[in-house]
Amino acid sequence: MAILEAVETGHGHVTDLRHELDRVRGALDRTDAVLGVTDDALARAEDVIEASRRVAPVVLTVLGVAAVAVAAVLVLRARQRRDNRSL
Repeated sequence: MAILEAVETGHGHVTDLRHELDRVRGALDRTDAVLGVTDDALARAEDVIEASRRVAPVVLTVLGVAAVAVAAVLVLRARQRRDNRSL
């Protein structure tokens, strides 16, 4: 009888262990899915950063040229007003 009791007790532990392993497998599957989404997001962010590194110098150059042009126009207008007042 002792052998049968030991087998029954062991069988109960195996069933519990299988249940716990299924729970762990489910948690790992969910973690893998989250990591997959995170990996995709990081890859897209990396693409955006790379694109901004190519575009940023162009944008800064255009903004610099525009700022110089606006400053030149303001200086020329100020000189014209000053010249008109002195006449």
